[in-house]
Amino acid sequence: MKSEVEVVKDHWSKVNCAASEKNFYCFPPIRQRSCDLIFGEKGENRRDWCEFWSVEKFLKDRIPVEKCLSIACGFGHVERTLAGYGVAKTIVGTDIAPGAISEAKKLAKQQGFENIEYFQADLNERDLPGEEYDIVWANGALHHIEKLDVLIPKLYGALKPGGILVTNEYVGPNYQQVDERRQEFINSVKHLLPEDLRSKSIFRKPRLRGKLLAIIETIRKKLDPVLTKSVYEPLWEVRPQSYFMMTDPSEGVNSERIIPTLREFFKSVEVFPYNGSILFYALDKKFYDNFELDNPKHQAVLEMLFAIEDKLLAAGEMGSDNAHIVCRK
Repeated sequence: MKSEVEVVKDHWSKVNCAASEKNFYCFPPIRQRSCDLIFGEKGENRRDWCEFWSVEKFLKDRIPVEKCLSIACGFGHVERTLAGYGVAKTIVGTDIAPGAISEAKKLAKQQGFENIEYFQADLNERDLPGEEYDIVWANGALHHIEKLDVLIPKLYGALKPGGILVTNEYVGPNYQQVDERRQEFINSVKHLLPEDLRSKSIFRKPRLRGKLLAIIETIRKKLDPVLTKSVYEPLWEVRPQSYFMMTDPSEGVNSERIIPTLREFFKSVEVFPYNGSILFYALDKKFYDNFELDNPKHQAVLEMLFAIEDKLLAAGEMGSDNAHIVCRK
């Protein structure tokens, strides 16, 4: 049986999150909302919206710096983007997944970026040189780190005095284990979606009692055709932690502790929430595949969902599950 580390290496050697726009972080109408919440700027038509506006808002007056480190770099999208902006004379990328590092090296070479270097490492275990980097970029990286109390001091120590850490993260419940109240909201939102954008996402294996109830419900529906479609049918259920153990044990492993741990070490921590506390979970492949950008009904539904999420956060029903964070040493 593979160890958790080997499962993570294999998973991220194959999965390239930047390759598709059909997810919460890259879908054009949602990235425009995220860009507005974080930066107050336009981002719908920029796949590099996060890097572009981070440079414009936080780094423009100090680039090019000597050296930038990008952790959990994956297939190298961030390093190539930053190199294109002339952010640093040398950009160093690192990731635990050898397959991702191999592809990142190949793409950097193909695109003519001679100032990008890579090394493969598990930063839970590996040390970093002291006061080596002017910028550390952690794009969706820290929520994959179990030993935050070990890594974050390493990142702090690796930065030069006055250095900046930029990180864009899922900061919600560990392993996405949202509480029952949130599950009610997510299910309600899925019911608000029109049928062409709505699907059922149930992950938990039914217990014996659940199987018996399902049999009774099937018989009941056959006796009464009016009941063939339940108004209150559950459409979404939280993925059990065992799901993540099988697919990617690093996903959200210690996400709840990201912001508190950063605040323990950095003198300045600016947090820019961009929500997703309902929509990150409720919107799935069917939604992204079928959503028509020029369909007024689809646009109106999404705007309604944005408003619902905003109101629930404003009412204190939940916190933001995603945040852009800028830390200064």
